[in-house]
Amino acid sequence: MKWKKGELLKVTGLYLLIVPFLNVLNATGYVNSQLQGHFGASSVEFMYMNLVPVFALVAGLPLALELAKIFPLKSMMLSIILICIVLNTCSAYAPSIFWFILFRSLLAFFTIFGIVAAIIPIVVLYNPTLNMAIMYGIVQFIIQGSSNLYKFSGAHFSTIYNWRISLLLLNINFLLCILLAFVFLRKDVALGKQPFRFDFKGWLFLILFLFPLLFLAAEGQNREWFSDSKIKLAIALFLVIVGGYILYARHNSTPLINLEVYKYKNVAIGTLFFFFIGLVNGTGSVIMGFMAGLLGFDELYIARSHLYIFLGLVISVPVCTYMMYHKVYLSVAAILGFLAFCLYHLLMYFRFYPGISEDDFILPFILKGIGIGFLYLLSALYISENVPKPLSTSRMMSGVLARIILATIIGGSVLSTFIANTTTLHKTGISQQLTAGNEAAAQKHKNTKNYYLSKGLKPNAADKMADNPLQAEMAEPATLLTYKDIYLVMAALNFIPILLVLFLGIGRRSLQTIEVEPLPL
Repeated sequence: MKWKKGELLKVTGLYLLIVPFLNVLNATGYVNSQLQGHFGASSVEFMYMNLVPVFALVAGLPLALELAKIFPLKSMMLSIILICIVLNTCSAYAPSIFWFILFRSLLAFFTIFGIVAAIIPIVVLYNPTLNMAIMYGIVQFIIQGSSNLYKFSGAHFSTIYNWRISLLLLNINFLLCILLAFVFLRKDVALGKQPFRFDFKGWLFLILFLFPLLFLAAEGQNREWFSDSKIKLAIALFLVIVGGYILYARHNSTPLINLEVYKYKNVAIGTLFFFFIGLVNGTGSVIMGFMAGLLGFDELYIARSHLYIFLGLVISVPVCTYMMYHKVYLSVAAILGFLAFCLYHLLMYFRFYPGISEDDFILPFILKGIGIGFLYLLSALYISENVPKPLSTSRMMSGVLARIILATIIGGSVLSTFIANTTTLHKTGISQQLTAGNEAAAQKHKNTKNYYLSKGLKPNAADKMADNPLQAEMAEPATLLTYKDIYLVMAALNFIPILLVLFLGIGRRSLQTIEVEPLPL
């Protein structure tokens, strides 16, 4: 495992090329309130503003993988950089939320081309020299670690200036990428030698597949899910599209997502693994709501506290990479990852109370970073084992759709609904304790009712107005109880895989052959 100085410098430069493309959506990760206030967006519009760019990025992934094989990489990289600078600037000065969503979505769509244009030469450099576990480890470290740093930088500059500055600073990154492209992509050649082949019909199915999921994620909670006719229609449409694609894929020799990939046991299990990891990591939205809504933390405070996740990544990703490279059993990495997430949720369960500070989040967030480092790297490696190169896109899209779309986005929308419903149940339970025997509550209710009676309200109206202050006071403890419920359940769910691995002997083997590209998302 020896590198020449020139090779080491080149691969470092190629890694640096990827970083800004991975983080175009992260610069405003903690400044959503500023964006919503600037555009005067409703809650539904705000959801679309955050979700549409992610869906556009996922839709662009398979096309980028194919086009990168036929276009000269240097020309492609330089073109994408210039397009990104223009689109990023346009999004910073968008006159309305429609144009903001449009420019951000196009920006996300094109950034995946930049990622792939840098990933391909990295793969070429690593395959003959190093075990692929090392490349996966570095890529996952860059993906997970840089997101926290960019979110912090965006929150920092938006606090000093505004959200627009956070976006415009990305242009400096892209300008540096022009220099990196000239230095580290000296040969302007296409790496692929085969003629361009792309399943455009399958791609259309993918886009149609994403449309009802986007609608469900953005409006499911507001429409109360299955009680709304449009939600039922979207679910039915989704099932029809899935069924149509299955029939199409069976009668096509080279479909976009080849169902033959699921004959590989690790791909089928790995897809479920990606889905589960997306779920256990998705509870971070609860922490955001706790910090901003109940503790009153500002954006910069929240961003700074989340940097401790990066510290956990610094610990876990190198350790997991070392273990995988030296053929340590997969089960060891899985147990460490799930144990870290179990402890993270369990510690946070005891921290849902008013008045805690940033220091109280240090240990849980470090544990979360450790869990991310182990499980994300392990899942990316496991789902890639023994998969032939023709099925690379199928394997990759399976993991991306399971983790990002179904678990993180749809799961997050379902979680928000669960939080709202459970909070209402807890408020009902708390209100039942506000009886005549509760002297403090009864006296407050009486004083408030007398106040509104003195203002001329009728007894029934005054009674309703007297309930409002009590309802407001019940909201905070009810929400905290809901958060505790969620994190206690998640702690138990993360402990179950540990028991399964130990008692069923799952993963008692080392990493096998990997020849496909690493997961870029």
